[in-house]
Amino acid sequence: MEPDDRRFSDPAWSSDPKYQRLLQYYLTWSRLTLAAAEAPYLPARRRQQLQFLAQVVTEALAPVNVLPGNPAALRRAADTRGVSLVRGAGNLLHDVVHRRGRPAKMPPGAYRLGEDLAATPGRVVYRNELMELIQYEPQTAEVHQVPLLFVPAWVNKFYIYDLAPDRSLVEWAVREGFTVFVISLRDPEPDQAGLGLDEYLPQAPLRALDVVREITGSPRAHLVGVCAGGMFAASAAAWLAAGGEAGVASLTLLMSALDYAGPDGREKSSEAEIDTLTRLLSNKRGLVDGKKVSLLFDLLRPRETIWQPLVSGWLMGDRPQPFDIWAWSEDGIDVPGTLFKQTLQIAADNSLAQCRLRIDDRTIDLSAVTQDAFVVAGSRDHIIPWETVYRSARLLGGDIAFHLVPSGHVGGIINPPRPKADYLLGGEGLPPRPQDWLARAASQHESWWTAWSRWLGPRSGPRVPSRTTGSARYPARTPAPGRYVLPGDRGTAGGPARAVSPRRRVRGRRARPAPSFPSAATGTTARGWTNARWKNAPDLERPSATA
Repeated sequence: MEPDDRRFSDPAWSSDPKYQRLLQYYLTWSRLTLAAAEAPYLPARRRQQLQFLAQVVTEALAPVNVLPGNPAALRRAADTRGVSLVRGAGNLLHDVVHRRGRPAKMPPGAYRLGEDLAATPGRVVYRNELMELIQYEPQTAEVHQVPLLFVPAWVNKFYIYDLAPDRSLVEWAVREGFTVFVISLRDPEPDQAGLGLDEYLPQAPLRALDVVREITGSPRAHLVGVCAGGMFAASAAAWLAAGGEAGVASLTLLMSALDYAGPDGREKSSEAEIDTLTRLLSNKRGLVDGKKVSLLFDLLRPRETIWQPLVSGWLMGDRPQPFDIWAWSEDGIDVPGTLFKQTLQIAADNSLAQCRLRIDDRTIDLSAVTQDAFVVAGSRDHIIPWETVYRSARLLGGDIAFHLVPSGHVGGIINPPRPKADYLLGGEGLPPRPQDWLARAASQHESWWTAWSRWLGPRSGPRVPSRTTGSARYPARTPAPGRYVLPGDRGTAGGPARAVSPRRRVRGRRARPAPSFPSAATGTTARGWTNARWKNAPDLERPSATA
């Protein structure tokens, strides 16, 4: 049994002979099942799939996941005279009706967007049919000349950067004297299912970069990307480099993969597998369903994300406690099928790392990105192993500062300064093998947020008077967190169920009422934007086909 396995911590598992035998049977069976899944005679890809399936099955069949096999739940039922079972049945019924049977990880409606989450004051300064651009209000008299542009992944909403107050990277950067912008991607409509990288790259990061530079007057901006947003940010920098264009001051990549080859260099999914997975994850609207993608990620860590909430809620009768990361993780957005398949195909053939990816007629060569990069990986990341992030960082052409935090995929991002914060930092250069870097890395007893601010400072130009939000061409409009982040008629079941009115109070400051924007319902083609409604939207700039 693993040392940190708390499923069998109840005294009955060590004192009651019946439970002792049950535990031994389960542990023996699970070890044999996982060992059989190693199957050295299978190709590496098939072996990984078999191991994943074996892990899911062994976690699902743990005896603590059912009432007779959970002594703690039986004791709770006896102590409460069955009240815990009644509560558990109510939790089960709620989850079946409202969550399609997925155990709740947090109570619905526990957070309010714009107040509890995504609460840093700011304004939408630009909107097109794919994204809103938010500029945050300054909180210092002077700011660095070079602004920051945060690029999110296209499966989750942007506010992983602006989580709860005092746990917000955006808030931290604003307080450190940076002019901060963030892209908020839209939950796409069915007629946008055919959009891919040729549309998203010009209309999201590149278009946002143009707006940021116009508003601030700075010729360059720092790009920050998390997970798939890191691939977005790095590709944008490489796309600009391919055209001899400036615009990017530095890259910050958080838990991001650019090199998808495994340690043995073998490739991954076939085209047939990609098509099958895309169909399985798609909804009736023709888009890849964000809720199904969330479930897929949960299956990577089913003990913590599925079975522990099930035991707590259904067997013990407890109500889940609010947790901001759970709220964000279940507040996903749908993804155009074309964009989703392109992303999987890039991972399958590793075309980004091998300079075979072309976007809008330009080859994406990461070695041409000569700007310095600040890279963060998590040693317990179950989605993108830190070794993958390390190999990805070596593809870039500038000086790389690589940081390894003792956290998972999301926890490593939320890293405000605290007494126990630390990370590993190596010496000069990145050796080919990540294990060689690890052997010489030294522990730094501080948050990587602190190191990041210190790293950005010399690369951000002189201090200038703080900037107001917006400009004459791009006036400040809707209060942050904007419109595209809010739940609509298809709002998420587990994420924030409520949103603060545009007239809400934000930290004691009353926001002005937001102007009324026309609907952004669209009709799009692969390379052109055709929407008559834009003619009736004088307060928004029409999207163009290029950046």
